[in-house]
Amino acid sequence: MRRRTMTTALTAALTGTAAASVAAPALADGRSGDGSSGRGGAGRQEDRPPQLLLDGTGLYPRVVRLAHQGAADDRLLASVVSFDGPSGYGGIWESPDDGTTFTQVGAVSDDALEAGEGLCCATLYELPRAVGDLPEGTLLWSASVGADLPDRRMSIRIWASTDVGRSWDRIAITAIAANEGGLWEPEFALTDDDTLVLWFCDETDGENHSQKIVQQTSVDGLTWTDPTPTIELEDPAARPGMPNVRRLRTGSWAMSYEICGPEDYCRSYVRTADDPRDWGPVTARDPLVRAADGTEPRHTPTLTIDADGSVLLGSQMHYTADGEVSEHNGKVVLRSQNRALAGRIRWMTEPAPVPVEDPWNNYCPNYSPTYVRTDSGHLLEITSAPTQEGVCRPWFGSLG
Repeated sequence: MRRRTMTTALTAALTGTAAASVAAPALADGRSGDGSSGRGGAGRQEDRPPQLLLDGTGLYPRVVRLAHQGAADDRLLASVVSFDGPSGYGGIWESPDDGTTFTQVGAVSDDALEAGEGLCCATLYELPRAVGDLPEGTLLWSASVGADLPDRRMSIRIWASTDVGRSWDRIAITAIAANEGGLWEPEFALTDDDTLVLWFCDETDGENHSQKIVQQTSVDGLTWTDPTPTIELEDPAARPGMPNVRRLRTGSWAMSYEICGPEDYCRSYVRTADDPRDWGPVTARDPLVRAADGTEPRHTPTLTIDADGSVLLGSQMHYTADGEVSEHNGKVVLRSQNRALAGRIRWMTEPAPVPVEDPWNNYCPNYSPTYVRTDSGHLLEITSAPTQEGVCRPWFGSLG
């Protein structure tokens, strides 16, 4: 995806200078797919149709089901990138009723965000164990900051909360761009020896790599190693990006990502590793993700491990085998029949909980959707869709 275009379009939409590119409503009527592999929850529950999370701008949604908060376990905590005029902030939303309703409980900000330096591409993570002085259950929120500065030097910043998302303190700036190239899309995981790993996308080596995925590590969440490449393809025009990392039920790790560029079309890929610090040769290309019917997801892939160990792959768009936009575009997710993601992987499509009408390559419609299995067995999704007035709003809904 092109975040420079996203920033420009977003600024125009927020200031009211851009007309909407599609007619409202942007949510699709009905939930259609071309076959289902079966849902990973425990028993059939009543579906919950899409509802607005926020009646305003909400981008890059993320949701987690809390598991290390004591009495607050099984609540859902969600975040979106939002704006108050030029000032960006992370809106934190909580559902204590299994995803039926959400209420805003916190906001993430600092001086740079309040000054309108630009905010993008956030992630939300719950520490499963203590890291340094950060206790088990600490919530981390990280984002790309600085894209809107005239002479930009973007940074990756981390904030932490120890009160279930009510208050946040910035604890680290892990990387600052050496030039005007972008730093995008942070993502966390914790290794078995309690090392925190952070991935993000780096555009600062533009002469050799239009973009690459890099990683940093930390044993306390405060100080970080220098970035090293994780995926750095030989083609200088190729743009690997959008890393999502999850642990499989087998104990190994999986990373979903896209490759954009003149010859790559933002297709989706998945790579596995025994240790999330070592993903093999940085120039390797993984098999393309395709569904059993030959169709494929493209743009902003996201990865979710479901309750039964199956793997869900979400995406912004869906294409046919001959490269055309599918009739199910914006309305399906993929589920893997192979929990280990090894050997020949069979992916099947199934209906998305929040179908979006005709998403296209743009910063808003169905951009980087997020999923979680709730305590009652619903598969909940949060994704974004534009209004006719150009406001990119986040929606949530679930299937039983």
